[in-house]
Amino acid sequence: MCGIIGVENSDNASVLTLAGLLTLQHRGEESVGITISGEVRMKTFKAMGLVSKFFNSDDMLINKLSGTAAIGHVRYTTSAKSSLTNAQPFQINCIHGNISVAHNGNITNFLKIKKLLLKKGAIFNHTSDTEILLHLIAMSKGDLADVVASSMRKLEGASSFVILKDKTLIGARDDNGFRPLVLGKINNSYIISSESAAIEVIGGTYIRDIKPGEIVVIENGQIKKSFLYKKRKKQNTCVFEQVYFSRPDSIMFGQTIKEARIKMGEYLACQMKDIKADIVMPVPDTGYFAALGFSRTSKILFENGFVRNHYVGRSFIKPAQNLRDLTARLKLRPIKEVVDNKEIILVDDSMVRGTTSKKLINLLRDVGAKKIHFALSCPPIIGPCYYGIDTPNIEHLIAANNSLEEMKKHLNVDSLTFLSLENLVKSCSFGNKNEKVFCTSCFTRKYPTKISINTCKEGL
Repeated sequence: MCGIIGVENSDNASVLTLAGLLTLQHRGEESVGITISGEVRMKTFKAMGLVSKFFNSDDMLINKLSGTAAIGHVRYTTSAKSSLTNAQPFQINCIHGNISVAHNGNITNFLKIKKLLLKKGAIFNHTSDTEILLHLIAMSKGDLADVVASSMRKLEGASSFVILKDKTLIGARDDNGFRPLVLGKINNSYIISSESAAIEVIGGTYIRDIKPGEIVVIENGQIKKSFLYKKRKKQNTCVFEQVYFSRPDSIMFGQTIKEARIKMGEYLACQMKDIKADIVMPVPDTGYFAALGFSRTSKILFENGFVRNHYVGRSFIKPAQNLRDLTARLKLRPIKEVVDNKEIILVDDSMVRGTTSKKLINLLRDVGAKKIHFALSCPPIIGPCYYGIDTPNIEHLIAANNSLEEMKKHLNVDSLTFLSLENLVKSCSFGNKNEKVFCTSCFTRKYPTKISINTCKEGL
């Protein structure tokens, strides 16, 4: 999972892109990068760490960066190594000139294509799957948009791209639409971004989603062309985007993520209508709106029972388990007077490994919680994700290896409830479960594309 953004036809392209990346920081905290082009020679700047550190660094010299087009990337490692080498965007000089690419997703047939490219003499400089798009582009002649289209047809899995060539900005989304990609505008400039919130925060207006299988070409403040390079009968947008990854103020399928999460909580309350408690309490931050919806429906008092350290990042997207564990301990602390001697409904967005949940529940027990009813606003995660979420090994998934009763005992909770898949889909598709199609493979182990286990485990 990563965050990408591109801005074209603006003298402030670099500043707007970096501000957009700050808004997308929740999608990746490991590295940040920006490519700037337009009236100047294309330049790419990259660093490990957060956008704020990069924005203020002496090396960045933001006040000296000029250009009318830019793309940016924040990275969360899935299968490739976390290093500056793999920080994006990737820039090359080829038959089409200077090209830079930023990518969100996982290309599942990476190894197969890489072997073919190596036989043709390709030299790889990174261990990230993103690089193969550049090789495919560099080996093809013709109009750049058509070359991108033919290259995209060769890729399987999740691929949302922003591509920059001189003043030309291209957005491309895989035909399943696994990862979000949206179009917006600010004054005479177009913006392509992973989420609508990044467009609106920098003063722009969200226009629409880029469709699955669509390529949009923008030049000189105009949409030069937009077309479908491939069309599927079914869309497979990742439902976990609405459960966890996307910002509450971003728009997806006609509603904000906030509204979807409130509905998840409302459905959870209906599923748990026979359970009584003193308070409903969220695990900050992604459990907040589901808990609010639960409270409104159940009429049980909503309380914030945790103090969050806002200077600690998201524990789930840390690259190593020991860092996730440390981050979880530092991030949240229970408020004793809220919890002591109370029967609590604790609402969280999801449970992947179960390690963080167990620690939080133990903290609540330590400060006197009488009963804890643990409610998750998504179904049990029983399958690895191969489309950009870091759950590659089934043995790491608590729900894949334990019954409901075993998980309940392991967590030391009085009850354990997961939102049903039907109710999750209804929450995320504006109430019409037949209107939109989601990828729910992490809950069902039914994958919409062919999966090569070696592709995902060997590394890219």
